[in-house]
Amino acid sequence: MRVTIRPSGAIQARIRSANAANGWDAPTNATERAAIVARLALAISEVAEAIEVVRTPPADDAHLAEEMADVVIRLLDLGAGLGIEVLDGSPPGSGVPGGFDASSVDGLVAALGVVASTIGHLLDAFAVTPLIPLSPGVIARGLAAPCVLVEGLAAAVGLDLEAAIDAKIALNVARGFRHGGRAI
Repeated sequence: MRVTIRPSGAIQARIRSANAANGWDAPTNATERAAIVARLALAISEVAEAIEVVRTPPADDAHLAEEMADVVIRLLDLGAGLGIEVLDGSPPGSGVPGGFDASSVDGLVAALGVVASTIGHLLDAFAVTPLIPLSPGVIARGLAAPCVLVEGLAAAVGLDLEAAIDAKIALNVARGFRHGGRAI
């Protein structure tokens, strides 16, 4: 059976279930600012890992797909914890974020930088302007935007993001409780 991330409710439930079984919690209320900011920062760190894959020859499409899957998994898990379906049933994203040339290392790094920046916008909303409550719709759009960008980038460079997400969930299930003792 082919995994699909649109609409994302089913895959979010699968991610949340696997993560909960491994001892990972997720914020359940938008007022849990520190926990949300931490998870968004971790999503940005996954983008940084994808950038390192791009910058380290030779090209490794499978590793890049895995790191891009990690970005989406982190964001979908956060949405699941908050009770927000991140992606609807509309067509997946297409194109390279920022319109950069995905055939070059600089272009891929720049496109991934756009993804990180998009996550950073939501992080800023929780970290810098905490007195302005965010509606579930605003949070959903903030989580969806980088997921759509990752979808588009993966498609543009010929990566099967959904298969990578499926494989990464299976790997994470097998890694056991807190992946050997890690914190969040």
